[in-house]
Amino acid sequence: MLKEIFEQPDCIHDCMRGRINVEADNVVLSAVIDHREKLLNAKRFIIVACGTSWHAGLIGKHLIESFCRIPVEVEYASEFRYRDPVIDSKDVVIAISQSGETADTLAAVELAKSRGAFIYGICNAIGSSIPRATHTGSYIHVGPEIGWLLPKHLPDRSLYWRCWH
Repeated sequence: MLKEIFEQPDCIHDCMRGRINVEADNVVLSAVIDHREKLLNAKRFIIVACGTSWHAGLIGKHLIESFCRIPVEVEYASEFRYRDPVIDSKDVVIAISQSGETADTLAAVELAKSRGAFIYGICNAIGSSIPRATHTGSYIHVGPEIGWLLPKHLPDRSLYWRCWH
């Protein structure tokens, strides 16, 4: 656990690697740029996640609403998938998962996709199921999570949200 705490600075560096454009003084998220109109014209964002990813979603809600002025709901994927949510093609569902294999989050993605929502994934594990099931997304590149340690991955997912503005 101590090892993962001390890895935080490297994780933040890895999360931002290749995204900071020093010359233009901005942050570049290609998935956001490529789907800019879809994201800006969204009626609302629905963030689905479990565990510490859900907590990162709460931070994302605050930042998206503050900077983009678009309503955001944050839901536990385990509850979202078992109810009958009202979703349509004007919604953007953001799925957050460290492993990319969280069963409840993957099921929420499939449900939202079947209802016509645009799906954006935020994940750490390249080639995992959730990124393959989404329309687009971003990897946070912070390495494997040995324990379920909030201090290692929450700051990186939180920092990622700051890049959206």
